[in-house]
Amino acid sequence: SIQAEILNIKLKYLTEYNTNREIMANNYNLAFKNISELQTPKVINNSTHVYHQYTLKIMNNQRDQLKDYLFDNGIPSMIYYPIPLYRQKAFRKYVSEDFILPITEELSKNVISLPIHTELENSNQEYIIEKIKQFFD
Repeated sequence: SIQAEILNIKLKYLTEYNTNREIMANNYNLAFKNISELQTPKVINNSTHVYHQYTLKIMNNQRDQLKDYLFDNGIPSMIYYPIPLYRQKAFRKYVSEDFILPITEELSKNVISLPIHTELENSNQEYIIEKIKQFFD
């Protein structure tokens, strides 16, 4: 199929793409390290990460306000799991109603993912960083 052929070509650049994502994640990590309201992804020594998503934890329950602010400033962001997986319809028959995963519940209310893709220009990332810093000033 056409899609398979396109992916076959892109596969040659996979290492480069992954390296670029890691650089972008490092840029975010450095930019946000002094913002107490943000928790950046933990980086484990002697390991790598491809950063399919760059997800922040918002510490002050302002995740939804940040999402709206980013949208108003033309910055896409995503909340991938607003409802924990174990609470979704597909799992209802397997999970009792009184079952709770408190950390999962907290994360579903407080995490947001920022743009991190191979086509993201440095100037776009700088804009995203600046707007997030302004939000927390």
